Amino acid sequence: MKWVDEFFEDEECTLYQISKIESLMKTSSAACLYQDVNITELTYEEANEVIKELWENDNPTDTREQFNRMFR
Repeated sequence: MKWVDEFFEDEECTLYQISKIESLMKTSSAACLYQDVNITELTYEEANEVIKELWENDNPTDTREQFNRMFR
């Protein structure tokens, strides 16, 4: 484990992470998994895991982006 990992291990999630989670909750198909989670109580690493999961299952609202993702 690196010293950076040890530093952020018990660190609270940042406001950027909270806003990113809230915006991804609107468009991600995995949002139902995290509806009951209190975002402000997440640690830095837990918030990163939630963001990663939501990002991987994100369904953009822009139709052009949806079209581009379909052919990737």
